[in-house]
Amino acid sequence: MKILVAVKRVIDYNVKIRVKSDHSDVDLTNVKMALNPFC
Repeated sequence: MKILVAVKRVIDYNVKIRVKSDHSDVDLTNVKMALNPFC
């Protein structure tokens, strides 16, 4: 029997999200990542 478990990395919920200066994307430098608790 084989079991497949899907997990996804997301930005940690305690981290304040910063937007890039040109408002095109989220700044992911030095951001703590965590496993999605809803997966």
